[in-house]
Formats: sequence, C-alpha cells, structure tokens
Amino acid sequence: MDFVEQHYWDRSYSAFNYFVADDEITQWLSSVLMADRPPDRKSFEFGCCPGRYMARIGQFGFEVNGRDVSPDIESQNFRAWLEHLKINIGELAKGDALDYARTSNDKYDLVCSFGFIEHFSNYQEVIKLHDRLLKPGGILIISTPNFRGLFQQGLHKWLDNENLSRHNLQSMNPASWKKTLKNLNYKIEYSGYFGNFDFWYDAQKRTLVQAISIITLMKIKRRLKTLLPNCSLYSPYCGIIARKCMTEE
Repeated sequence: MDFVEQHYWDRSYSAFNYFVADDEITQWLSSVLMADRPPDRKSFEFGCCPGRYMARIGQFGFEVNGRDVSPDIESQNFRAWLEHLKINIGELAKGDALDYARTSNDKYDLVCSFGFIEHFSNYQEVIKLHDRLLKPGGILIISTPNFRGLFQQGLHKWLDNENLSRHNLQSMNPASWKKTLKNLNYKIEYSGYFGNFDFWYDAQKRTLVQAISIITLMKIKRRLKTLLPNCSLYSPYCGIIARKCMTEE
C-alpha cells in the first residue's frame, strides 16, 4: 500500500477476535443487498481481512471470495470461523488483490471494498480494477472513512494525526468516484455520506489536553449522532453503490 506498510496491519490484527460487523456500513449495505438476492451469486472483496464485512455479505447469500496480503486470510481459524457461520466460501488467498485484478479473468456478481482505496495515491486506478472483476449487471460497492470532511479532518489533525497520515484524503470523494463509474457505464444507486456523526482514533502519544478532549468527545458523541443529520462535513463514512450496465448506452 502506498500510505501504510504491511507490518502495521499485521500488528493491528495479530490478536483479532473475529466478528460480524453490525454498524453503519452494514446497515447501509442492507438497503441494496436485501432487495437483490438471486441464487448462486459470487462476491469478491479487496483487502478482506479480518472479514467482518465479508461475513455479513456471506450472510446475505453470496459466496465469498477475496485477496489480502495478511497471512491470516489462509489461516484455519479464519476459515473455521466462516464455516461456523455457514458462509459459502469460494477462494480466499494471500496476495495482492490489485495484481490479481489486473491479470484475472474471473468475474463476480458483487465487487466491494471497505476502507481500502484511501490507502493508495492512484485510487482512481484502484476503482477501475474493481470494475475489471465485475460482471455486467453486477453491483460495485466502495466505502471509506470521511476524514476529508472539514470537521472530521480538523478533529483527526488535532487528536489523531498519526492515523490521519496513513490515509489519502483526496480519495475520500464520492463525487469523484461517481464521475469515474459513470464513464465506465454504471448506474449510480447511492453516492454520499452516512453515519450521522462518529469519531474513532488510533494509538499515539498525546498531551494531557488531547487525552481529556478525547474522553469528553467519547462521552458526547452518542448524543451528537442522534442530533446531527448526514453531512459531508462530519459524517464518518462515505460510500457509493453502483450497478454495471448490461450493454453500452
């Protein structure tokens, strides 16, 4: 990855307890995946470890496939966890998902990534590699954090700057994704910001004032989430859901 070295991810997930995500992203996904459930569908996720969204997609009836450079993807524990959830497992392989997309002739009904493209400087090319794996008529889903929003960016610069530096803020732009996908003959079903308000942070050294500010923010963020509507300035996530057209229009 351009912005993050692999040892950061390996350290972050070294003692990870697998779980199926139930959050703003999965709630956002449900709106389209619940309504579109034909049989025998296959999904592919870029950078799929540790599987919290892959498992949710599997529960919607998709066969799950993915690539990740983390060695955990080929561990017996990871596969056993998915099998315990009765997820239909396709191919899960250690490797560079982008290299796979450049050379593979495999096609999927759903191609997705969550918190992936924002770690690359050439994010537009990464989006086009998502498209390369998708069947005509299939669904493409991309989501990233919204650290680019004015208030989110300010909070992270002040309280979480090391984490902020691991992300390409220019990539967090649904309007740009929408333009790229329209040029690739997609119909856009959703493009925007969601999650109302939230804030999370990574480990780093902080001053006492910063530590106290984080404690205060954690106490009030639930109230802010109920009060504030979705907005590009502070909502925690941005995303796009698009369908690849069957024929040229």
